[in-house]
Amino acid sequence: MSTHPLDPIFHPRTVALFGVPSKSEAWGAQFHRALVDSGYDKSRMFLINPKADEIDGLPCYHSLTEVPDTVDHVISLVPARVVPELVDQCVAKGVRSLHLFTAGLAETGDPEMAKVERDAIAKLRAAGIRTIGPNCLGLYVPASGMTFSGEFPMESGNVMLISQSGANAGEIVRSLTPRGVRFSKAVSFGNGADLKAHDFFDYAAADPDTEVVVSYLEGVSHGRELFEALKRCAAVKPTIILKGGLSGAGARAASSHTGSLAGSRAVFEAACRQSGAIRVDSMEELQDLTVAIATSARTVGGRRVLLFGGPGGFAVLSSDIIAGQELELPETPAKAKQELREFIPVAGTSVNNPIDANARDREQMQKMFHILCDSGAYDVVFSTSLGSDQGGGPGRGRGRRGPTDEAETRPTPEELEAEHERVREGARILANLQGEIGIPILYVQRGGFGDGANRQASAAYAAGIGTFPSVARAAHTVRQLIEWRARREGLQTIF
Repeated sequence: MSTHPLDPIFHPRTVALFGVPSKSEAWGAQFHRALVDSGYDKSRMFLINPKADEIDGLPCYHSLTEVPDTVDHVISLVPARVVPELVDQCVAKGVRSLHLFTAGLAETGDPEMAKVERDAIAKLRAAGIRTIGPNCLGLYVPASGMTFSGEFPMESGNVMLISQSGANAGEIVRSLTPRGVRFSKAVSFGNGADLKAHDFFDYAAADPDTEVVVSYLEGVSHGRELFEALKRCAAVKPTIILKGGLSGAGARAASSHTGSLAGSRAVFEAACRQSGAIRVDSMEELQDLTVAIATSARTVGGRRVLLFGGPGGFAVLSSDIIAGQELELPETPAKAKQELREFIPVAGTSVNNPIDANARDREQMQKMFHILCDSGAYDVVFSTSLGSDQGGGPGRGRGRRGPTDEAETRPTPEELEAEHERVREGARILANLQGEIGIPILYVQRGGFGDGANRQASAAYAAGIGTFPSVARAAHTVRQLIEWRARREGLQTIF
């Protein structure tokens, strides 16, 4: 654990849900369901509802002060009008941190509600209690069992997410999970009335469990503090930022969402450039760069691409796409062509980059890769084949006994595990090849993610190989990596 003063917030020993509803479909009940579904220790969770004695088989206390144990962290599930009473109970109980899921405060623009928020934060700060929010989803920390969604994996990873928006935090986690990414921590901090973006960047820089930092921001309050914290973080860890509210319409939406002033595009771009962070323009870019930085793709050293495994039409379009990203697709050297033709038939294949030639087996695949990459003509490989994978999904090759008989066509557990192992073995083969040829391989999983494709992407990620849903996104990511590294010239090398 870190010695940073915010570390206890991410590792609470006990949690209280203040105002947890007795009906599971009610507003705010998702936090209780998420913690239970994710296996949170019920002995460390306290439910507070003045109108109930028991919820879901757990005792329910009428106030925080009735809880017989210490309470480290409180999640507020009450309306804005109850916040002053909640604050008084938190102070009386001596809690360490408060997550205000509660909305309807300063972001409404109502001066009276803004004063309620200011007064609450002032009282909490005076008591040494730090606050996440208001108007946010709070914490996702697998190592602590904390989550705001029962769908999130509870395996710890090395990526920390700092998001002003809860919805965008959820989208980032859900989109990156099928690609193998796992998180050390994620925080949705909403209005940022107390703890702000710069506090979390400062923490991320010091967190030993975090190696990559990604962020979605809307407002830019305390600009100097944000810049200094961003600079500290980006100096030691790759830091990727998606900034909302850069257009007039986006700025208005940010103001109504979290009460934020969005700030200038030029100023924010300069802050990222000077600090060494990278600003991205879309969710897709954020996700792709996260995968790239967390895998071997981060080592790409040049623009020369070898595209391996694509038929004619795919190769033509891919060539245009790669060129459009200011990357190169060098012709296969003559010596390499000659060596390839010794075992690759002429009909229906191409040995001129892009390569269109399926390997018969693992040995032939390794031989093809070595001939091409040992030539020194390429800096990065885009492969549409995952090691020994030649396509198909679980239970492929099984005969159908009837068009509607699902039980007969569904793979058995043994067949499913055999399929999973085949995928894992394919990823290991590609990773070993990558180590032998000495240049990064990016796996292009045509058709995107879902079911069996998720297993392929996760297996590749676990083996250190990033997966991308198209040549276009792989090529764009490589270009961004190269340009990012160039902009960081003179700063500490971190990838």
